[in-house]
Amino acid sequence: MAHVTLAGDLAGDYVVSERREDGSLVLRPDTSAGSILAALGHEPATLEELEAEYGPVLPPDGEG
Repeated sequence: MAHVTLAGDLAGDYVVSERREDGSLVLRPDTSAGSILAALGHEPATLEELEAEYGPVLPPDGEG
């Protein structure tokens, strides 16, 4: 899926949801987790940050 970024009154990240025969595009807001995090100025924590907050990540126990 193609992504576009608009500036001005409609600034933000969008996804092309339809390409019409006349060449026009239908856009919808990009609601992916990555786009929302970027819009809020956040980024995923590193493993080191996660372990500093919650303790060491243990190996899988095979239950799931």
